[in-house]
Amino acid sequence: MDGRPAKRARVASGDAATGDHGLPARTLQKAGTAPSASIMLAPHVAEDVDILQRHISQHRTSEGEDPQSYQTVSRDMRNPIVYLSVPRQRTGLHPGIGPGKEQLEIIEHLMGPFKREVIDLYFQYIHPHLPILDDETCALIRHGPVEQVPKNLMCCIYGHGALQWMDSDTLKLHPRPDHHYLWNKAISAVLEDFLSPSLATISSAVLDQIGRPSVSIMNNATLCGRNVALAQTFGLHRDPSKWDMSEDEKLSRKRIWWGVLITDYWSSIAYGAPPHIHKGFYDVPLPSVSALIPAKASPIHRHATTCFVHLCALTELLGDILSLVHRLKPDPADFYRTIEARRTSLTDLESSLPDFDSLPPGSGSSNLYFCLLSVKLLLSRVALRAAVLLNDTNLEKLRLDEVRTAASSLLDFVLSLREPQFQDFWLPYATYLLVNAVMVSLRCTVENAHAGVRQAEFKRLQAVMAHIQHAHDHYDWDIAKYCLERCKDSVTKIASYATRDANAAAAAGMGMQHANAQATDAEQLPTSVIRDMRVHPDSHGHSHGDGVGNGNEANTTHSGPNLPTTAGAVAPIGGTGLIEDNGFALAEFFDPNAFDFSWEALWDTPAGMTFTTEFS
Repeated sequence: MDGRPAKRARVASGDAATGDHGLPARTLQKAGTAPSASIMLAPHVAEDVDILQRHISQHRTSEGEDPQSYQTVSRDMRNPIVYLSVPRQRTGLHPGIGPGKEQLEIIEHLMGPFKREVIDLYFQYIHPHLPILDDETCALIRHGPVEQVPKNLMCCIYGHGALQWMDSDTLKLHPRPDHHYLWNKAISAVLEDFLSPSLATISSAVLDQIGRPSVSIMNNATLCGRNVALAQTFGLHRDPSKWDMSEDEKLSRKRIWWGVLITDYWSSIAYGAPPHIHKGFYDVPLPSVSALIPAKASPIHRHATTCFVHLCALTELLGDILSLVHRLKPDPADFYRTIEARRTSLTDLESSLPDFDSLPPGSGSSNLYFCLLSVKLLLSRVALRAAVLLNDTNLEKLRLDEVRTAASSLLDFVLSLREPQFQDFWLPYATYLLVNAVMVSLRCTVENAHAGVRQAEFKRLQAVMAHIQHAHDHYDWDIAKYCLERCKDSVTKIASYATRDANAAAAAGMGMQHANAQATDAEQLPTSVIRDMRVHPDSHGHSHGDGVGNGNEANTTHSGPNLPTTAGAVAPIGGTGLIEDNGFALAEFFDPNAFDFSWEALWDTPAGMTFTTEFS
């Protein structure tokens, strides 16, 4: 009718595990040792290839023809999905002894007789919170033959397991291998595997990026970009639910994709670069708890996986907000409306989360809620930018209050954490999000006009520094290390300046009260006495006059206070108990060069836009 070849029979949903003519379903990604790999064709190219393939299929004379370079996994004529087989590695490049073999031998030597214990720690403390490995791979790692598991993946498994070394009654009796050395070997194996990549390469790169402690922004950021590109090349960004492949492979692809998306979006908010994945460029659905956990999973495993699914939903919304953060030259009105829609979505998502107190320790709930509060802080910052673009002064003040509230809420949450929460699962991006929250709170505090409020906020910041220092020293909470290095001295220094300023203001206030009292006393003296006090000052500025009456009494001396004449002179605000001090300027007390980034950049205002709003 339309000039196209007749459409071939579609695979029924009940036969998803088999291909055409009852043959086993296709497997796109072969092992990393296979000479070829399958990459996804662009949609417009896939349509052309699909039409040609349909035409060729009508003229086949037998079913035993040689396999072709193209594999069609979805025959939807409106959106065909076609893969092309290509060489896995560069011409003339030989894999040698195999990616990661040498690194794995070194790591396993360091593990000694405790390899099995370290692997068990990974499945107990890491896998439930980020279940990107399929059941078949997990079974091979846990029960063998482990030789069939990609070596770069095993390096990352050991790296994660070793982080939980002290949680094992057996391992804590022995020295823990240096985690920096372990991760250096693991990343070396991962990068080596990119020369002949497979799906395991992507899984390994995801595990490497969420490894703790996070010590290299540059390497993690570049690895993230490379991994996203590889995942899209393999077509992981497309929903495989109706494809001609096994259910296990479909689920495996979905698992890995959400690991890629999480690392891309959260590295963006942590490191500051735009994300590599655009919301409109993928259609993989959110995972479900039932699909990710075995039937006999423990309650804590189920809770952890539930938090992972909620984290996926939060990550997807984060992607929508990041598109606003990095948008250049937005239309102010449209920008404001979009932000308000995101605020509504975030409120709805928050209401769908389980109550924090209802989740047991070890479920990953602390990380989930910390991430939620970080997203709320980010959105409040974007809303402030929208208010500035609209040039609405009242709205700016409202949004500034929301920024302060969001930062304070996050820091209060950190102060509420105790040992079980600190030893729970944490994404490494929390390291940088914590720094951001402290810096925003510090900025809001120093620009607040009320000395009493400033003092209270400085006490909170000092309490946060002491709290995370304790967690770092006693619970090995490495998330705190970067924040302590970048912020602790600055908080202490600025807080001491604020205390000094508050004390001076209090002294000035007391002096003013004394002066007012003396003025009241003076008003009660006879006019002639006041006149004599004014016209007979001594060499020190003190007024001398004859005594009241006949002038024979002893001279009376009145000394007034030395009132400050600088901008720091303050007066109590009536009825509030607070001291307003318009003279507290950051430049007078604090060297901005102590920070390794621009102080003005804290507000992420677009280039060329002057930020002049004052805190109230």
